[in-house]
Amino acid sequence: MPTRQTVRIIAVVIVVLLAVIASLGAGIVTAALGASALVSVGAGGGAFVTVAGLGMHIAAYLVPPAQVPAPAAPLPPPQIQATTASS
Repeated sequence: MPTRQTVRIIAVVIVVLLAVIASLGAGIVTAALGASALVSVGAGGGAFVTVAGLGMHIAAYLVPPAQVPAPAAPLPPPQIQATTASS
């Protein structure tokens, strides 16, 4: 059974790979439609940011972080007994 950390890493890798594929597709399509190289790169970058951001939000919703229990209340400081020295 994979751990929660492994599932989260796999989800991030899948999201990044999908974003790369979408950005390549957007860049190729805009270049094929006759846009300049700068516009094609911009379209690819915009597609990457959009797909990666949306994918990360979805992955965070589907695989939330583990709930860590709250730390226990700290112990009170030890009572120091004042002793009187008689001389």
